[in-house]
Amino acid sequence: MIIHKLTNVASRLGTKVTVVALCVFTAYGLALVEHQARLTLAAVKAFSKMQPSVELKLAQPPFVSELSPNLLILGKIKKKTSKKPIFDEKSNNYDSIIEKVARQHQVSPALVKAVIQAESRFNQGLISSQGAVGLMQVLPSTARSMGVSAPYEPIQNITAGVRFLKILLIEFGDDEHLALAAYNCGPEAIKRYGYSVPPFNQTKRFVNQVMRYYQSYIDS
Repeated sequence: MIIHKLTNVASRLGTKVTVVALCVFTAYGLALVEHQARLTLAAVKAFSKMQPSVELKLAQPPFVSELSPNLLILGKIKKKTSKKPIFDEKSNNYDSIIEKVARQHQVSPALVKAVIQAESRFNQGLISSQGAVGLMQVLPSTARSMGVSAPYEPIQNITAGVRFLKILLIEFGDDEHLALAAYNCGPEAIKRYGYSVPPFNQTKRFVNQVMRYYQSYIDS
């Protein structure tokens, strides 16, 4: 009966429609299967509007995880979603500079790109309300302490930012979370809060954002 219903729905919605029926015959009996079928039928109608062409497939529960992610399971539509954030295409313009400077200072190029993405979205002309400038949002005083005289210029800006980030990584035992927090709010705040990420919303948001971008750049 269930297969008959599913087949009828498939024929109405198109020549090729994906339907997944989890035929679970347990102590709950056919009532559970009927419930699952109703959910699946409802989902097929919604799914057909988004995914017009896939094949009919029936699955037993143990094999569900091996099937395509675009399946209807208990009336829910699982769609593939990218885990990668949408990066600004301008990032490609600085790849060679980032790679060279990062390698010189033994910092992950992916981490440097993640910091730039979070700080400026690769807008080299950006100036913050605190006076931080350029791609890595370096303060002029920090740039001078890193031996950089023109922090607006992309190469010098990245050089200053990477040097500063390297110093922080060394100071905090290569703990990337602490180094990033210090990059955002200063190393003294980290020490003041017992060598942990301070409870500042902006800092916590920055660290989480950079780490998410960092993983995405590693995976890409």
